[in-house]
Amino acid sequence: MAASLQQEFCALRDTYIEKQFGRLNDMQRQAVFTTDGPLLILAGAGSGKTTVLVNRIANLIRFGSAHGSSWTPREVTEEDVKALKTAIMTGTDAPAWLDGMLRQNAVRSWNVMAITFTNKAAGELKERLRNMLGGEEGDEVFASTFHSACVRILRRWAEEIGYPRSFTIYDTDDAQRVMKTVYKELSIDDKFLPIKAAINQMSRWKDQLVSPEQALADHARDVKSTQTARIYAAYEKKLKEAGAFDFDDLIYKTVLLFRQFPDVLEKYQERFRYIMVDEYQDTNTVQFQLVSLLAGKYKNLCVVGDDDQSIYKFRGANIRNILDFEHEFPDAKVIKLEQNYRSTGNILNAANSVIANNRGRKEKSLWTENGEGELIRLRQFDTAFDEADFIGEDIKSAVRQGGSYNDSAVLYRTNAQSRLLEEKFIAMNIPYKIVGGVNFYARREIKDLL
Repeated sequence: MAASLQQEFCALRDTYIEKQFGRLNDMQRQAVFTTDGPLLILAGAGSGKTTVLVNRIANLIRFGSAHGSSWTPREVTEEDVKALKTAIMTGTDAPAWLDGMLRQNAVRSWNVMAITFTNKAAGELKERLRNMLGGEEGDEVFASTFHSACVRILRRWAEEIGYPRSFTIYDTDDAQRVMKTVYKELSIDDKFLPIKAAINQMSRWKDQLVSPEQALADHARDVKSTQTARIYAAYEKKLKEAGAFDFDDLIYKTVLLFRQFPDVLEKYQERFRYIMVDEYQDTNTVQFQLVSLLAGKYKNLCVVGDDDQSIYKFRGANIRNILDFEHEFPDAKVIKLEQNYRSTGNILNAANSVIANNRGRKEKSLWTENGEGELIRLRQFDTAFDEADFIGEDIKSAVRQGGSYNDSAVLYRTNAQSRLLEEKFIAMNIPYKIVGGVNFYARREIKDLL
């Protein structure tokens, strides 16, 4: 009797917990309720990864690893089963005296760290957590960008590595001003080695955890690389004398801090026992090292990303971080989110056909329940003028057939491409609005020239 009650209660508990997290598909549910150990979530475009991240954090805090478990802190009674059944049927919260029966190893909110790539994404994550968990618990989750997290760590421990806690953070202009001083002191001609090129190389070295000493020893193969390594050493000396970090230093110096002071690292390993990283395909080497160090003790690292969406190699992103995750964490579980909620079938079939030609990728194929939708039209043009002509005529044609100008959007890769489109729209009397930018002819430098 006791065993059957236990079994019934655990099944009801799973149902109750699932109802707390809205409508999730099977793979999203697996991701949310996989709580311990390394986890790689391969999230295709439009597959609801932010929903999964928010729900996974909420589940860790509210229920821990109770879902799918047959464990209870005490013997189950008929009253427990009856109360849980009633809560499920009426869609209400379970009575407070059942709280302990619904949790297993629940995580304190301040033990969770969520890393995103933009402050906007971190803010959205916090807002959704507040709505799910309430203000207090939602605010206690540490959600931030890599750089913001490292600034907070360095404000506490910078003195350990020889910098003041009140250090200054240099922006691009500050860094260039320091570099000009270095160039002058080392008698280096900017025409021989442009300052921008030297700064970019130093940034790459910091991303790869290469110190000035290593740069001089390992990378000084010719005059230019030797000079760059010397500049790197002089630049770092100037920054330290000024008690300043540049933007690349924030993560680089935090990793050095953790490597040199294991006791400091252990404090943060205890603080952040569960770590989640969004857009993992865009992480670079130093970011990977930071995450690996923090997750080194408990191994509760969940990374979310899509190798097919990696576009930031030019910024130092290392695609091997996501491709080799299972090699770095041999006991990692991999879950693929392949159901797309954003696009139609024809769009996904075309995208899948193109992406399938990529080499060295993790196999997945997006699908949707949104229907096939309209066919994709493809046009190729000899010149940008022909392209602008076609776009203008296509918009006009749609409006003549009863559509609205608001129904059309034009996406382009660089801001400079807007000029021809704007000229064509003005000539054809098509009203338009540049989103997130300034009309070409309204730009200050263009108005000055005109």
